[in-house]
Amino acid sequence: MRQWATAGVLLSLSCQSGGPRTLRDSEARTFSATCKDGAPCKIEQTAGPKRADKPAQALLLGSRLVGLCDVQDGAEPAGPFDCRPIGCAEDRDCPPLHGMKDGQCLNRRCSDPAKAIGVPDAVMLCLAGSGLGRETPQQIERYALALNCGSPCQVPAPCQQP
Repeated sequence: MRQWATAGVLLSLSCQSGGPRTLRDSEARTFSATCKDGAPCKIEQTAGPKRADKPAQALLLGSRLVGLCDVQDGAEPAGPFDCRPIGCAEDRDCPPLHGMKDGQCLNRRCSDPAKAIGVPDAVMLCLAGSGLGRETPQQIERYALALNCGSPCQVPAPCQQP
């Protein structure tokens, strides 16, 4: 699980285009992200459902996809199960990666196209559109499917596709 936290820290530190920028996740939530050189992005939810037990958000770079994660204040994501993919129509809808001005929008998802789809991406895609958390029967089933996506990872058919 430490790798998820590390990925989140690396992504948040790479945000260097100021802000604020509007981000939207697969649960119809909207966020305002302000990113300054060398500091983690400040993310504030502006619309949509909220989790009382994890009121703050952080960014996570799975393998390819970028997700918005529900976290405790000041914490890093525990894993991709608390994250939902960020949707986009164009590059400026995505948080910047690798010090670039904008992120990259690929197939309507904020992505790092240089990376292959991996288990964290499958988890975010399988939980996308299922609501917040991971406790419902559908979420439990989808999470199990995602964890077994194989190598190379093939996102299971019942899940949203990359």
